[in-house]
Amino acid sequence: MLSLLSYRCVSRYSSKSLVLLSSLKPGLRSIKTEGKVNSGEYEPLLDIIARRREEAGRSVMVQVKGKQSAQDLYTYCSTAIGHVKGLHFYKNQSTKAFSNFYIVEFEDEICVAKILRTGSHSGADSGTQPVPVTSPFLWFSGAGAVQPDLTVSPPVIQPLPVFNDVRDTPDEKEPGGTISDQIYNLWKSQEITESNLRARFMVCRQVELTMKGMFSHAAVLPFGSSVNGFGQSLGDQDMILSLDPLQDKGRESRLVFHSKSCVSGDRAQTRRYCDQISSILQIFLPGCQDVQKILFARVPIIKYRHELTGFDCDLSMTSSSGLYMSCLLHIWGGADWRVRPLVSVIKHWAKSQKLVKNIRPTNYFTNFTLVMLVVCYLQQVHGMVPTVQKLIELGSSQDQFSCEDGVSVNFLHNINPHLTRLNQCYHSDMTLFELLRGFFEFYSHFEFNKHALNPISGETEEKNKLWPKTSALDILNPLEPDLNVSYNVNLAAVKMFKDRCTESRKRCDKMSEQGDNLATLFGKEKDPAVLAMPKMFEVGLGKGRAGDNKLSNTPGRTNLKSKSREISLNLDSIFSETDSRGDIPLSPATQEQKRLDKEKSIRSTKHVPVFKQHF
Repeated sequence: MLSLLSYRCVSRYSSKSLVLLSSLKPGLRSIKTEGKVNSGEYEPLLDIIARRREEAGRSVMVQVKGKQSAQDLYTYCSTAIGHVKGLHFYKNQSTKAFSNFYIVEFEDEICVAKILRTGSHSGADSGTQPVPVTSPFLWFSGAGAVQPDLTVSPPVIQPLPVFNDVRDTPDEKEPGGTISDQIYNLWKSQEITESNLRARFMVCRQVELTMKGMFSHAAVLPFGSSVNGFGQSLGDQDMILSLDPLQDKGRESRLVFHSKSCVSGDRAQTRRYCDQISSILQIFLPGCQDVQKILFARVPIIKYRHELTGFDCDLSMTSSSGLYMSCLLHIWGGADWRVRPLVSVIKHWAKSQKLVKNIRPTNYFTNFTLVMLVVCYLQQVHGMVPTVQKLIELGSSQDQFSCEDGVSVNFLHNINPHLTRLNQCYHSDMTLFELLRGFFEFYSHFEFNKHALNPISGETEEKNKLWPKTSALDILNPLEPDLNVSYNVNLAAVKMFKDRCTESRKRCDKMSEQGDNLATLFGKEKDPAVLAMPKMFEVGLGKGRAGDNKLSNTPGRTNLKSKSREISLNLDSIFSETDSRGDIPLSPATQEQKRLDKEKSIRSTKHVPVFKQHF
């Protein structure tokens, strides 16, 4: 982990990459993708994390009454603390109790140290006893609080350095443009905003400051969808805690710390750490609620809800391999501007088609599996994203890392000088809609029972039935080839995925002809082989309103599809006075029995309705 924290690529990125998303208001205007080209600028993820951690070290997150508190907060912080570089408004949508915050970024980390040293605790003057913990999460008190020395004039900045990227409510009347424009704007509407990303690093900073009291080299690093470029603003916050990332490398001091011995076994020690840290989070840290420790999973984690930011957090301590997987995904997403919007629409489509479930563990698709499906498609069909093997060939000693679980990483991290070589579609004007249709075309014909996807070589391989990790869908893990990233997916889910791809490809063909809305792709047509339950009045179980007789003749309600008609019953004959075989009148005894059955199906709460017995 030494090289991880000290890693610095000589990356070339301009200040344009730091422009806040406040300029984007997807509810007010639609962004056009026609003529959009690759910018030729890429910043490695490890550089981004290092920069963001440094920002968080100079920042505090202050709860305020609303946006109108900006002037008062800026004046106070500038006069009482130090020079303020910027105020970033953050809106917590999950709770009204902690909804409005400003992330105050100072010019110097000394200012944050001063706040932690001089800040007060609520309830100290009212008789209640708060837990006197110091944290970068605070709230701005109103009148009656200790005022700063107003003789010191704050630096005058016009206008105030206030940034607001809270998205407005989408305007349904705003034209969506082309289908490619709609795909791009769908991604933009869900993309992690500047303030949301800063808040996530503040959550990491809170845990890190807590641990630094005993472990001065402790580091909490985010990984997963929150930093790899494929996440959404409402996604979870995945973090890894390393108590000693340097692991004595590069230290040549003759002064050695006294310390206790670890228990036998790394996994047992990790469980013991997680057990104690979970108690610290629950008892001491503000905002950390519903703390759960999952100690006997393959990767022991601590799950909790951060009420102040609204994030669901997962904290692990095992290995940094997840961080380097995030680096690889970040490279793929940064190779071309079309990759991330394409992944976003595929994830949205998969959820609408019930291919992704909210329960864990699952036999269906996960977001990571969907990302890998998109990557393999782009590698094999378009050459838009590089293979892992190509990245390894271009890597240098600066790109070599070793994880705690034995995983070795040696792929190129800074692809900026090689973008045109690694992306064969770099200058292509291929649209997002064409890529989307190609995705459905590729997997609607893919033989999952015979072939496996290999993102390392970028090729389709013969399926190895003797592989211990083989399943209905085989995708090699790009960092650990012995593992299958889709091992959990079962045969039924794969069949459903292939069928949905076939249906969606046909819909794309119709959409290209008719210029339809993107929402058409997310709808699900009725399955003609499924029996639709008729309404009560259609089978004589209730009095219909005026005009209901028109509904009974509506195609698709009582007239079932041809296949359904062969296996269905004539429901109207159940309570009619004629035989289901034709117009043969029933005997009086049979008619009376039908009347009694009809009454039982309506009035009895215990008796199963007659018309349901035949399904």
